[in-house]
Amino acid sequence: MSSTNGTTSDLDSDLAGEFADDLDAELSSGVQSRAQAVPDEEPPPEPQFASVYDFVEQHLVLIYARNVNKPGRRWCKQWWDHKEAMSRFEALWRAYEQMRTDPGSAMSSWWLDHADRQMAVLLDPDGPFDGCSAEFDRHEPAADYLPVEPMTDDFLRELMSGNYSEGNR
Repeated sequence: MSSTNGTTSDLDSDLAGEFADDLDAELSSGVQSRAQAVPDEEPPPEPQFASVYDFVEQHLVLIYARNVNKPGRRWCKQWWDHKEAMSRFEALWRAYEQMRTDPGSAMSSWWLDHADRQMAVLLDPDGPFDGCSAEFDRHEPAADYLPVEPMTDDFLRELMSGNYSEGNR
């Protein structure tokens, strides 16, 4: 449908422009109303303890009190000087901070799945405090690391890393 005076073409352009403007306005208001409908997420709570050191010294040793002078338990007053212990305490602290604000059963899970399991390893006579004694004020870690011999077979190393393919050999 064409017009000799060009009004149909002008009308189509005007309608297209109005339609685009209406669509933009509708989309913008929809985005704004959806944004207003979704409540702002609350920031995570501040940690109860500023560090793993505070967590252990101000909380864990009080709530997980045990007689560590029994033959089946080992503790070191310099717990922070044991790499494995530090890693385990860090994991306990992070899990505690994440789970403590849950109104449900998260703290029960923290005790059963985290604290009890980690503390059983930490207090075990063969655990990271082997060689130390809280009773006799002894700090003599039995080992600093596990002995290893570097793997020299490049093919096996590549195979174990998952980078091996038939074309590599």
